[in-house]
Amino acid sequence: MKAKINSSYIEGKIRAPPSKSLGIRLIFLSLLTKVNLYASQELSDDLLVAKNAVNTLKNGGNYVYLGGSATTLRMLIPIALALGKKIKIDGDETLRRRPLNAIIKALKSAKFSSNSLPLIIEGKLEEETVIEGWESSQYISGLIYAYHIIGGGKIRIIPPISSKSYIEMTIDLFNRIGSDVKFEGNEILVNPRPLRGYEGEIPGDYALASFYALASLLTGGKIEIFGLYDPPDYFGDHNIVEIFSNMGAKSYYSSSWIVESTDEYSPIKINVNDVPDLAISIATLSSVANGCSEIQGIERLRIKESDRISTIISTLGAFGVSAKYTNDNITIKGIKKEKILKGSIICPSDHRIAMMAGVLSLIHGGEVDNAECVKKSNPLFWQDLIKLGGKISLE
Repeated sequence: MKAKINSSYIEGKIRAPPSKSLGIRLIFLSLLTKVNLYASQELSDDLLVAKNAVNTLKNGGNYVYLGGSATTLRMLIPIALALGKKIKIDGDETLRRRPLNAIIKALKSAKFSSNSLPLIIEGKLEEETVIEGWESSQYISGLIYAYHIIGGGKIRIIPPISSKSYIEMTIDLFNRIGSDVKFEGNEILVNPRPLRGYEGEIPGDYALASFYALASLLTGGKIEIFGLYDPPDYFGDHNIVEIFSNMGAKSYYSSSWIVESTDEYSPIKINVNDVPDLAISIATLSSVANGCSEIQGIERLRIKESDRISTIISTLGAFGVSAKYTNDNITIKGIKKEKILKGSIICPSDHRIAMMAGVLSLIHGGEVDNAECVKKSNPLFWQDLIKLGGKISLE
């Protein structure tokens, strides 16, 4: 599918897409307690994959296909071992490229038929796991679930720890429903307690909602995004509200996220190692900032749905914005909105890159081929932009 986008003015009120990260965690939680989820809109591919994977585990199946969901894959591996499952796992080409070195090295009592998908896993989980923290926080979240299943355990993380905010998200979820999980230094102690059930909607996703905010900021509009969870204390995706404010936008949370464009945006210097999913959103606003922005701590972006270091730079280039990579940093030289070009990209099966190109195209027009890849996280992305005033045709 190709999205053809004309210069537009984005304003209005819109519901945030269901959180991919929280949604997957809530779906896996149904292995431990009663969970009744309902969604006000169509579920993304990743949430459907997680739901199917959990149903397979509950029904005694021995094969799961995970599409492109790395979160589901990485959390599933220790959970399946805790349940005593021998299971074959496969996924699409993007998932087959994802490394599994850290979890294979950590789970010494498990057998892996391969170091990448497709693979068969079997074995058991030891009471303590030592795991390198640089490759993915999602393994550690999966281990927290796994230790709830087997009655407790300890996780020792070898620094550096990447995407720490998502570990905090998992711990916060468990502790809010009655468990006892402590994260001190580089150790996590899981001491399971009886869990309360969960009933309600999947909360909104700040990182995905940021593209609606960007659409308004780039086109001179004002937008209200509702359905988001109240921002917690730890540094995470919800801090995009503050980050956009620090860059000169009118951006604040008060039961909803209110965003209003301003005449000028400021460059930023920020490390995204704990919040890698925000890198694309920050890069997008940096494209029209008055000066050079520096996004640090980006090495893990190479192992996302695409090599996001390369695809961020090439996508910005398609719209006339200069960016370069040096020493774990992307530097972006912002230009005035009037100088943004009409751009065109063929999306490399990376949902966030498609969204980035989509909102940049709202300034002076553009095209996004393979635009359907947004279904991975937000199948209503293009339709929502149209509701907000986007002049977009889908062919």
